[in-house]
Amino acid sequence: DLFIATTGYTGEAGYEIMVPNGQAADFWQRLMDAGVAPCGLGARDTLRLEAGMNLYGQDMDETISPLAANMGWTITWEPQERDFIGRQALEAQREAGTHKLVGLVMTDKGVLRSGQVVKVAEGEGVITSGTFSPTLGYSIAMARIPATKDDTAEVEMRKKWVTVKVVKPSFVRNGKSVL
Repeated sequence: DLFIATTGYTGEAGYEIMVPNGQAADFWQRLMDAGVAPCGLGARDTLRLEAGMNLYGQDMDETISPLAANMGWTITWEPQERDFIGRQALEAQREAGTHKLVGLVMTDKGVLRSGQVVKVAEGEGVITSGTFSPTLGYSIAMARIPATKDDTAEVEMRKKWVTVKVVKPSFVRNGKSVL
């Protein structure tokens, strides 16, 4: 009557536990009595962003190519003769290049937020997820931008442009900075 999975996407050791409805309240109380700390959705979202993990509906959805969502590793390209729906379109995108999902770091005062415009030399993009990282002590974000080799970008905040650092979209692992 109990199903435990390590499928949580916080980037840290986490579990999802499913029990029948009638046992949920008692099971929850036993976890609390054992000292397990609950994690709310806000904490979960901050942890998954620190780990650089996509959130469906925010960083990716059915309109975003897996190549533009840093999910190309999920595509089985080999063997070459393997055909699947969308292969030709994905191959064309891979050849031409797509926007890419990058990490942004802002150590100045302020918080990067979803929807803010990001400029690089190659064009404009948008922040898909952003927040203050309690682990790092400054603001982090993921943004979809044109492919660039630049290590800085400009973000529009309160009608001003601020400079942020462009990094790989992974900020924290095992409670420590990977920047």
